[in-house]
Amino acid sequence: MNKYLHFIYFITILPAYLQSQNNDYLNTLQILNSKKLSQNNIVSDNLKHSEFNVSFYTQFISNSGHPNLDNNAELFAPSRTTNIISARLEYATPWLSLSLEPYSISYNGGLNASQTLGSFGVLNNNHNISGNKTRVGFRQSRLIFHYKGVGVGYGNMSHWWGPGFHSAIALSNNAPSQETYALGTFKDIQIGKFSFGSQIIAMPYESNTGSQLYFSGLKGHLSHHAENTTITIGLHRTYLSGDFSNLSSTTISTNKWSLVDAAKLVIEPLFGQSKKNLGYTAPGTPGFDAWDEVLTGYVKLAFPKSGLTVYADVASDDNRGNLTDLFAHWDHTLGYQLGITKETKLNHYRVFSGVEFLTTRVSNTFNPKFYRGGEPPNYYAKSPYDYFTYQGRRMGAHSGSSSDDLIFVLGVLDDYSSTFVSFNKERHGIKSMSHPELKNEYVLTYQRKMSYYHTAFITLEYEHIKNFGFIQNNVSVSKLVWLGYSFSINQ
Repeated sequence: MNKYLHFIYFITILPAYLQSQNNDYLNTLQILNSKKLSQNNIVSDNLKHSEFNVSFYTQFISNSGHPNLDNNAELFAPSRTTNIISARLEYATPWLSLSLEPYSISYNGGLNASQTLGSFGVLNNNHNISGNKTRVGFRQSRLIFHYKGVGVGYGNMSHWWGPGFHSAIALSNNAPSQETYALGTFKDIQIGKFSFGSQIIAMPYESNTGSQLYFSGLKGHLSHHAENTTITIGLHRTYLSGDFSNLSSTTISTNKWSLVDAAKLVIEPLFGQSKKNLGYTAPGTPGFDAWDEVLTGYVKLAFPKSGLTVYADVASDDNRGNLTDLFAHWDHTLGYQLGITKETKLNHYRVFSGVEFLTTRVSNTFNPKFYRGGEPPNYYAKSPYDYFTYQGRRMGAHSGSSSDDLIFVLGVLDDYSSTFVSFNKERHGIKSMSHPELKNEYVLTYQRKMSYYHTAFITLEYEHIKNFGFIQNNVSVSKLVWLGYSFSINQ
């Protein structure tokens, strides 16, 4: 049975040698407005000649209370004012795709942030920047060589791994762009009524203490397109590993750990006991290792004629010992995401509505009445990997460990403008803290295409957190105003 499951797994993810992820950095509004909820196709194999686009962006954020803004990569509001200016060049040929975006971002004035430590100290509302600072660099930049969508890529970019529009367990664009090596297809492969795609990526980076860390991940999905329904099944397998100084004394035979070693992890056996005696496992154990693994599988149903999409993503934090362990304790590290979106045409308007719920809270079956083991940390909780962060920002679901996240979105769009309102409710430290943080967020966004070249938007946000810093009845309020303008030239 174990070998059979490994065979099914291998067949499912085999295309991962062929695809890389779309690294779109657009925020939720822009994703919804441009219908880019699916991020599987970032190159075109239909180009007959070269194309290029040049864009200029400037954005300003005024904020009070505590740090704010989720899922916008480099753009974050940890100060009273935040300014970002960037210029983006996109160039494509039938075999090449190049995106470059140099940027400069400045922060001025400190905000209220709690002194919480550990996994809950890296929540967005606790990530402060002291003093005035300016950063420059390249964001969401990449170079891809491909043949009909199959190729290799390298760049400094963000990723979104999941079916949702607001959050993602495996990997999100909440953290800044990261150096990324990618191998695979950059466009879904279509065979009859089926299409599929997958990817392997590897990202080297340093921890806060200077250790060399690696994120490696594998993604695969398969879709069936019928006249009225598109069904997609997919999975993500991610690892955090590192070249730690104690490897020679804590593993069977590993002394050094490299980017290539990290990339190979994503095609290792599923169960811990199948890894017994591998060089990087701990001696005398049934396949235990020091790495941090997350495995998710999702199903998405899309009904194009009605504009309805329903999805579910189920995740397991860290690997299981064997099949018996999986069946006996299937929910012990369970996390999941459920969502539904609907787009309706009303004259020349499009009305978008969506609901999404995500949770990483610890299972009730870890209650001592039912389980004699200790209650382990649940998602993003390992300190050697900075609690699944890069530059202090969570790389997965922004709500963090032992949390849940519920959002309602309503939008009205036409060819020239869009208006979105949303209500978001988050709880942080549900099972881990005596007084969990309770966050309510209200957002209003209006975007206007002023001409063929010019676009502007304004976002107003009110965010109220009770038990801020996990202190009973301590309240913090963020009032945020976000202005943006872009100028684009297409050829």
